[in-house]
Amino acid sequence: MTSRTLSREKIVAAAIEIINDQEKLTFTKLSKILGTRSQAIYNYFPDVLTLKVAVVDNFYDQLTQRLQIDLLGLSGKQAIKSFANVSVQFALSHFLVAQQILVIPADRLQDKVLDNRLLVIHEILIKLLNPLIEDQKVQLIISRMLHNLIIGEIIHIENGQFNNKLMSARDSFDKMLDITLLSL
Repeated sequence: MTSRTLSREKIVAAAIEIINDQEKLTFTKLSKILGTRSQAIYNYFPDVLTLKVAVVDNFYDQLTQRLQIDLLGLSGKQAIKSFANVSVQFALSHFLVAQQILVIPADRLQDKVLDNRLLVIHEILIKLLNPLIEDQKVQLIISRMLHNLIIGEIIHIENGQFNNKLMSARDSFDKMLDITLLSL
């Protein structure tokens, strides 16, 4: 692949492929997949960590699109529950990439594009909460609680900690959401 056909999007797609193959992400591996020299990738990304941030940005972009489609026409508590369920299912279906989000140092996630992407997801949730909660502090608490439930669910399901014959993980998550939303 010549530098004329190389792009940020192709590099990110190849990086996701490497992550999904559970291999260490390196420019050398990327260059082999892309059919170029590793030095060519430096024209797009100064280091692997910056590339991982781009992979995270791609993940959040796809999640935003999924949320916008799945939440269309929904409102109230049902929309909030759908937001949470879509977020969990999307992350589980892209778990190895989602896992990268957790291992990138917080100070490296201070990326303007990524910050804007996260803000869009946050604004989707706030728009769902607005009709139910006027107090911004309470909105913040509920949104944090929902984020904690979502992230915890993703981690525990993927680690197999929620395998129990008494109740499925999905049913218990739905009940946790009901309890969280009970006060609204």
